Amino acid sequence: MANCPKCNYKLRVWHIKAECPNCHVNIPNYDWENRLEQDSAEAEAAFGKMRHTMVYFKYAIIGTPLRIARLPISFLPFFSFLLPLINIRFSMPYFEGNKNRNIITIITELVKADLSSLMTFCGSPAMGAVAKGLWAAFILLLLAFLSLPLVSLVFLLLNYRNLHSKGLFFSNLIAGIFLTASGILFNYSGSLLQAGKVDAFTPGAAWGLWFCVGAFFLSSAINLAVSKSSVDTQALEEKAKEAQEKRSF
Repeated sequence: MANCPKCNYKLRVWHIKAECPNCHVNIPNYDWENRLEQDSAEAEAAFGKMRHTMVYFKYAIIGTPLRIARLPISFLPFFSFLLPLINIRFSMPYFEGNKNRNIITIITELVKADLSSLMTFCGSPAMGAVAKGLWAAFILLLLAFLSLPLVSLVFLLLNYRNLHSKGLFFSNLIAGIFLTASGILFNYSGSLLQAGKVDAFTPGAAWGLWFCVGAFFLSSAINLAVSKSSVDTQALEEKAKEAQEKRSF
């Protein structure tokens, strides 16, 4: 819905002609010079605001050596999930060996599994504690993984709004704690199976999981350092204003 630029008559959906049904002025051609000039001014203001934002965004991402160093370290936990996270030792008749699982194989197998049937093990007298421990370990591991695209990446992209934001520090710290608890629960569930003599398979945290924990805590530490680093706000604002006032045409 729109209004006629001359008489302000409210146009309806069925008014498809170029002329206003009230004053009969040709709407697309009415006062086109002033309207074109107004549109140009609005577009320039929008571009100026975007250029102002981009100066802050660029500084937040790569404005200092510390912020540049933060980039690969912030993405390190994500790639760490491709390493072996869980080691499962099988000890069955005619087969004995170890299999490692990373985040891709874990998610693939969970999607294919009958989760409702697996949940029934939580009420089993013999396997209940083990099943609950494994479920908790899987949930914490997935929460740590999902925190990267759903929380950490959002904080990284929005840091230009607050250059001293501690969002990435806290998100990586909490994810590291979740992952640490997940590794402990995997090892605890494996020890329960061995103690109960039900050791056909024994799960445990693999070396990649602890590497991933270290990557989270390292990322958390460097993001804390970035949030506490000094920022020459006056010089940055002057640079942003210069970029905002710069005419592109």
